[in-house]
Amino acid sequence: MNLIESLKFYIDYIKYEKNLSLNSCQAYKNDIIQFLNFIVSKEKINYAKDKKNSFLELSNNKDFITEENLSSTKIFQKLKANDYINLENFRSFLKYINSFNYSNSTIIRKISSLCNYFKFLEINKILSYPLSQYIIPPKKVNYLYVFLSQNEIQNLINSIDTTKILGIRDRALIGFLYSTGARVGEVEFLKVSDLKLDKKEAIVFGKRRKYRKVFLNTDTIFWLKKYLEVRSSIFEKIKNKPTLNNNYLFISRFGLRLSQRSIRKLIKHYAQIAGLNKIISPHNIRHTFATHLLQEGAGIREIQMLLGHENISTTQIYTHLNIKKLKEEYEKFHPRAK
Repeated sequence: MNLIESLKFYIDYIKYEKNLSLNSCQAYKNDIIQFLNFIVSKEKINYAKDKKNSFLELSNNKDFITEENLSSTKIFQKLKANDYINLENFRSFLKYINSFNYSNSTIIRKISSLCNYFKFLEINKILSYPLSQYIIPPKKVNYLYVFLSQNEIQNLINSIDTTKILGIRDRALIGFLYSTGARVGEVEFLKVSDLKLDKKEAIVFGKRRKYRKVFLNTDTIFWLKKYLEVRSSIFEKIKNKPTLNNNYLFISRFGLRLSQRSIRKLIKHYAQIAGLNKIISPHNIRHTFATHLLQEGAGIREIQMLLGHENISTTQIYTHLNIKKLKEEYEKFHPRAK
């Protein structure tokens, strides 16, 4: 089996059998593609050093894998997985990615992606040796998550100009993120029909392709209703009216589904307007949602359910952030705190 076939085989497995989310599949796919492209670049150098080598001569760019040429990359069709996926190439790849100054979590994810890929190939007898057994992933470095105080999240919301249609959309969007703690991928694919405003709920399609229920506060419901009233006005300004993405709740000025990249960009924009001295992303608002719940006395199990975490250990990262509650308990019970 060649490199391309082994990649497609594995991606189909994690997509259809493991039932991983589209974002997870794409992340693992990108990590493996980077590794396979590295193998080809290394073989190009080896070929240049040895003109007598029978290896197929490569052009500059055409032989590297991209999303567009995944099926037509000829050189990968000539490289057998069992011949080129080995410990030497893996170690060389680790040295290569070290030059990119990736974060600790990114390095761990890339190694994990490749290790799982190798295990899959071993189980299916595509690799004839237990490569994965020789790989020890680095330890995860735990960082304090960035979150906003209650004043900061209010300043972020107040920075939005709601006299404009897109401002009303953005106010509803950021309010939805803070009210629900939803992931940006869940918000991107949210549809109008997923809103249950009369019940103060919404249904989101999340990780592992599972639906879950999130809850809306009164303020967010107000702005969602206001946005739904003006949402059709966005389509009226477009000459070639799109039909495919009309059902998505949050749409761009072109009438298309608002992408994750666009959502991150607009939040960063409003953070700058609000004068927040932090790099803010949709996930930081998710952290803020969980932290504020914890500070106000919510239990870790309840927060786990609201965030849609399968494992409570994922939720426990927030327990060390509950400074306000700890201080209150200290002042309440310590004999000399008063």
